[in-house]
Amino acid sequence: MAYRACTAFLQARVLGFLTPRQFHRQARTFGSAATRMEPSRVKYDFIEDVERLDYYVPGGYHPAMIGDEFCEGRYVIAHKLGFGRSSTVWLGKDRNSGRLVTLKITTAESAERSHELRILSRLREADSQLPGKTMVQSLLDSFLFSGPNGTHHCLVMDAARVNIHEAKDASYHRLLHLPAARAIAAQLVFGLQFIHNQGIVHGDLHLANILLCLPSSMGAMTQKQLYTKTGEPIKEGVVRSDGAPLDSGVPSEVVVPIWLGLGSDEITAVDSPVLLADFGEAFDPQATEQFTAHTPPLLTPPEAFFAEPGVDEPLSFPADIWTLACTIWELFGSGPPFQAFPATLDEVTIEHVEMLGKLPEQWWNKWEARNNWFDDNGNKNVKEGLCQYYSNSCRSWGQRFPADIQSAREWKNFDMFLPDEEKAFGDMIRSMLVFEPSKRATIEDLVRCEWMQRWGTPEMQRMQGAVRDTLPSDESG
Repeated sequence: MAYRACTAFLQARVLGFLTPRQFHRQARTFGSAATRMEPSRVKYDFIEDVERLDYYVPGGYHPAMIGDEFCEGRYVIAHKLGFGRSSTVWLGKDRNSGRLVTLKITTAESAERSHELRILSRLREADSQLPGKTMVQSLLDSFLFSGPNGTHHCLVMDAARVNIHEAKDASYHRLLHLPAARAIAAQLVFGLQFIHNQGIVHGDLHLANILLCLPSSMGAMTQKQLYTKTGEPIKEGVVRSDGAPLDSGVPSEVVVPIWLGLGSDEITAVDSPVLLADFGEAFDPQATEQFTAHTPPLLTPPEAFFAEPGVDEPLSFPADIWTLACTIWELFGSGPPFQAFPATLDEVTIEHVEMLGKLPEQWWNKWEARNNWFDDNGNKNVKEGLCQYYSNSCRSWGQRFPADIQSAREWKNFDMFLPDEEKAFGDMIRSMLVFEPSKRATIEDLVRCEWMQRWGTPEMQRMQGAVRDTLPSDESG
């Protein structure tokens, strides 16, 4: 169930929630690959919870199977972890180290775009003592290989169990207990501090890119032990709807992703170590001028909706701060701070203005549809013809913060902020959700803020102590 929800979320993000400008820019990006992938026109019998079968074409997915070996037998595929538009992701065994690893196999069309590899290599090679370095998914190895659909890149990274979005979907309450939420939020702040200190903008912060670490006890499991714990892989045969034989680049069967996780309300201190993952949208703002955000639109900073090349400043580190605020809010609460369906530019901007007030003048004047919902001062004033769809009342900060976080937790009998922490947490989030990028808190401001000093960092340190207590003596020392 959790995986289906996550898949639907990602599909909606790509297909249904792009503004026209974002859509055309992304279309140009997809079309720039050296080996263009065109989805197959062949129809297949539907299989739930697996990747798109029509992407098994020249330029597309590699038809990987359980038991496939790479690098002269060093890596062997044990199970599937997931998939996206440009890759399938597998749980593999590194026979040299005896540890489980993640194998991210890109589509052939994206193999020549080594952008993510360059970013991960730069982070891996960083000479940094910042604690956040251990909170970023590490690149362990990478290699190219050829298959029936072309040449593919494989990134070998730390194995992880489940992302926070899936963990919330697997829980009836969709909430985390305060100690776990605090520890995870603090790790995100320190992880982003390390990334920003290397001159990198992550560019795609959200709960689906925050992974719970694989427990130490699972890391050294054999394939037999893994299957004893999780069950044998579920495989489904691939069948063409017309009954014809499969093409050479199409697998005879596909694998339903493994579930290594737990519901968010089951996450304890020892389960709370996380890795910040997926650097496919990361960039160096000193080398790349970027005006389009690739985060889910409900988390997208406002400058990405209104900034124009040659007129405005490109996206930079403050964009990560805005999306980090939305992510931390959702980590503690029942949903993100801004909620709209469909998540178009207009609908999301209405949410921004209701909660935070009138946009900066240069953006306000660019928003051509503003008079449908607001007067010139930014007060709600819905046109008469739209009153059946929109209310003239606003959900301000003072309504959203208590309702989405405190009241949601109280209603479901979860632990709640005490007044001191509630104020400090609110002050931190307010400092991040500022319209003008130059006036937002920096990551260094967040590390030093009251909430991190009194609640976030101490909880993270308690988590680290709890994890050390579970390790064998030869690992904990």
